[in-house]
Amino acid sequence: MKVSDYTKLKMPETPGVYMFYTGKKLLYIGKATSLRGRVRSYFGKDLISTRGPLLVDMVFKANKITWQATDSVLEALILESNLIKKHQPY
Repeated sequence: MKVSDYTKLKMPETPGVYMFYTGKKLLYIGKATSLRGRVRSYFGKDLISTRGPLLVDMVFKANKITWQATDSVLEALILESNLIKKHQPY
């Protein structure tokens, strides 16, 4: 996924859970206090130095990002936990 693909998304600044996909395969599930800010951090210029090669590879392979906004950070934490148990991404 490229930065230009990310900028087309209209992510809210609310808490929630985001998911990276390649095709229909779920790569990663994460939670955020601000969905827009958290997902934007994956497209920074210093990603490889701050996060490492595995995350760079995941972002490169991803072709879709979905999210589910929640009313609170606690709800996001619970939702993330339930989604990870259900889908068991790598």
